[in-house]
Amino acid sequence: MLIKNQNISERSVFDWIEAELEPIFCTSEEFIYNDMESQSDYSLPIIYQSFDPTKKSHWTDRGDLYDFLYSTKGEGKKLLDFGPGDGWPSLIVAPYVKEVIGLDSSEKRVRVCTGNAKRMGTNNASFTSYISGTKLPFEDNCFDGIMAASSVEQTPDPKKTIEKLYRVLKPGGRIRISYEALNDYKDGYEKDLWISDLSEESCKLILFNRDLKNEYVLQYGLTIAMSEEKFENKLSSDNNVIFDQVTVSFLEEIRAIITNVQACKTIHPSGKTLAAWLKEAGFKEILPTYSGRAAAAKLFNQYSDDNRPDNLDSVDEVIKKVVKIVTELEAPLDIDPMITAIK
Repeated sequence: MLIKNQNISERSVFDWIEAELEPIFCTSEEFIYNDMESQSDYSLPIIYQSFDPTKKSHWTDRGDLYDFLYSTKGEGKKLLDFGPGDGWPSLIVAPYVKEVIGLDSSEKRVRVCTGNAKRMGTNNASFTSYISGTKLPFEDNCFDGIMAASSVEQTPDPKKTIEKLYRVLKPGGRIRISYEALNDYKDGYEKDLWISDLSEESCKLILFNRDLKNEYVLQYGLTIAMSEEKFENKLSSDNNVIFDQVTVSFLEEIRAIITNVQACKTIHPSGKTLAAWLKEAGFKEILPTYSGRAAAAKLFNQYSDDNRPDNLDSVDEVIKKVVKIVTELEAPLDIDPMITAIK
C-alpha cells in the first residue's frame, strides 16, 4: 500500500536515519524484490486470477499485453522480458510468441516466475537470473524484441542497461519500454511512504525522498519487528497513515524494534532523458507513443455494465484494434509516454 501526503515539509527524518541508523546501501532486488512472494500482490489476471471483464484493471492488463506484443512486432518471435516480476508480461505474451525468456537480478523473482509458468503449463517461457550491473548472459543479436516494463530504472545504472539491452537485440529489432518517471510526484508527492508486510511479526517501512529535478529517488527501508497492522495502528490511531507521522521522535521511540536498515538509490529518467540515452546507445529510431494500457482503460469506460463485452475473447477483439493504432501514434516526450526504439 503506497500512502502519500501532499503537505510534506520535514526533511530531518532522512538526515537522522543516515546519521543514527547508518543504512546499508544495496540494489533494488536486495532492497525489496527478494522479500516479495508476489510483486503484484496476486492481482494479475490470467497469471493469478481468472479474467473478469467487469474489472477495469483486467482490461488494462490486456491493453498492456497487446502493447508489448505489437510494439515489439513479437508475434511468432523470440522475446526477452527484462525484469519479469511475477512473470509479467512474459506469461501473458507467451501464447503469441515462439519463445520468451525472462531475465531478473532477483533469484526470488526467477523462482516465482518459474513456478507460475509451471503451474500455468507454459512451456515456451523460461526465466534466468544475473548479477545486477553485469553483462547480460546472452550472445550478441539474439532477441527479435525486448519488453522492459518499469525495470530499466530499477538497475544500478539505467543508461548502461540500455547499452546492454542494445547488444542482445537483433538489428532491426525493437525494444518497448514503460518506465516510472517522476513528474507524477510533483506538487507535494516528492516524499511519501510505503509499508510492506513481511511476516506475521514483521513489516518494512519504506520512506521515499524523490528529487524530481535530478531524476532520482533515495529510498530508506526500515525492517520493523511488528506486524503491518500493529505498526500502522501505532503510527496512526485511525489508520490514516501519512509521511508527517514518521518523525524523528517516532523513530527514536521504535528504535529498539528496528532490526535492519537499508537504502537504495534509483535513477528515473524522464521521457526526454530516456530518448537521448537510447539514441546514444545506437538505436536508429525512437518512437514515443501513447500506451495500450491507457487505451484499454478508456475503452472500458465507454461501456455500461449492460453492454460491456462479457468474456476474454470479445474483450480482446475490442482492445486489439485500438491498441494497434495507439502504439503507433506519436506522443510528446514531455508527457513521459511509452517508448519503442528500433535497432
